[in-house]
Amino acid sequence: MIRKIYNLLALLLITVSAAIAQDVTSDTPVLKNKKGEAYLPVTDEWALGVAANPFLGYLGNFLNGTLNQGGPSFTYGSNPANNIAIYGKKMIDEHTAYRVRFNVTVRSIINKAVVVQDNVNANPAFPSYAEDWQKVNTTALVIAPGWEKRRGSTRLQGIYGGELVIGMNVNHVKYQYGNPMTADFETPTTSNFSGQGFGNNVLGGGARVTDDKQGMNFLVGARGFIGVEYFIIPKISLGGEFGYMVAWQTQRRNTTTSQVWDAGNNSTRETKTDSYSNGGRTTLGVGIDNLSGSVNLLFYF
Repeated sequence: MIRKIYNLLALLLITVSAAIAQDVTSDTPVLKNKKGEAYLPVTDEWALGVAANPFLGYLGNFLNGTLNQGGPSFTYGSNPANNIAIYGKKMIDEHTAYRVRFNVTVRSIINKAVVVQDNVNANPAFPSYAEDWQKVNTTALVIAPGWEKRRGSTRLQGIYGGELVIGMNVNHVKYQYGNPMTADFETPTTSNFSGQGFGNNVLGGGARVTDDKQGMNFLVGARGFIGVEYFIIPKISLGGEFGYMVAWQTQRRNTTTSQVWDAGNNSTRETKTDSYSNGGRTTLGVGIDNLSGSVNLLFYF
């Protein structure tokens, strides 16, 4: 299987090389607007860009009077090849560019839930309350350095090339409970945060999770792409691309710490569980990405 993938990559590289060899490098008339401003990028120019979808959505809301539906933001899909928010390019010549795409996300979320406080002498008419907390810390990084060729002499340009995609992410979830485990309340009243998408913190046998550390998820892949870029005004373009990527992904072990009441010792007992008995898992995949047709907005200067 791996040998077939390597052969597929070799064939892709040969095809791209043949296309490059046939690229038009002759002098082409400079395409300008009525003010004499050139539309297309030239040698040594730089470009900065973002995924334009949220900006176009914001513009649409603004025009139809529904601005309260949200403003522009850097968002990206779940596909590792699409986890890119910012683009940078350096034109080597009029038909060739080095490029890099990247996104770094550091996020901390606290979810709170109110529960009835356990009390031996509780008054049903005047209950007291406590809070359960779920704290989620997420760190994600994706970077994709690459090389791009372009064809065409009009405002509509064809682009193709390849890039290396490297990504990692880590999630760490902690829980704090307002009702402690005691001899009177071996299974205290506890909120279930499973609806937040990080698993079930209330387990069988009266156990509940206190710490859920998900192992680092690391990805590396080689991606070929092809697409278009249209210059709406001089040096500003909208574009999109499709890609085909071979990716290797590995995830280290997940460690979950839970607590349960130990009646024999009259105290809580903690237990650590590894999600993967072999220490982690590794996958290898080949597939087409970006089926959502993401749009990119680029500024050249």
